[in-house]
Amino acid sequence: MGTKTRRRPVEMIEHRATTSAECEQRVRKALTKLTKTGAPFTVTNVCDLAGVGKTFIYDKRRSHLTEAVLAARDASQSTAIQRVDQEIEKTSASWRERALDAEALAKSLRRTVKQREARINDLAGQLYDPEGNHLAEENARLRQLVSTLNHNLQRAQGENDTLRRSLDAARANVKRERARNVTQLFANYSRSD
Repeated sequence: MGTKTRRRPVEMIEHRATTSAECEQRVRKALTKLTKTGAPFTVTNVCDLAGVGKTFIYDKRRSHLTEAVLAARDASQSTAIQRVDQEIEKTSASWRERALDAEALAKSLRRTVKQREARINDLAGQLYDPEGNHLAEENARLRQLVSTLNHNLQRAQGENDTLRRSLDAARANVKRERARNVTQLFANYSRSD
């Protein structure tokens, strides 16, 4: 019979132990890389990056490795959750601040309206003299002033419309002149070739 060299169990055990240590080292490196990214990750991500299966990580003989992976996973996911919570808190704080600012502005506007109403009432009261007679001459003068101002406004609007039409025409002329210059330039360029 031929002599076959059989491996002894001790060599196989040492080989498995070495392979197991290498795999554990790869898992720790993968865990470190994933943790440094700051992004949330899962056990599957660790397995894929380390090139091992989930059974290797969840093996009862390596409870310290299982605990380390699960703790890192939970920490990464809680960090993401905390970031989202902070963003939500920031957004809701922003809305609260806007609501408070809007309420303050509304109060300010109400106060201003009340002050103006009081001023209008005061001025309306001044239109009458102490005996209760209406001051007709002052009203006539004010009507004449309003009429003059309306006439001036209409004249200014007419001048504005005339100037606007003139400006539009000038812009159209400039545009047409530029187009003509470009056409001539290309015509001269094609003739020189």
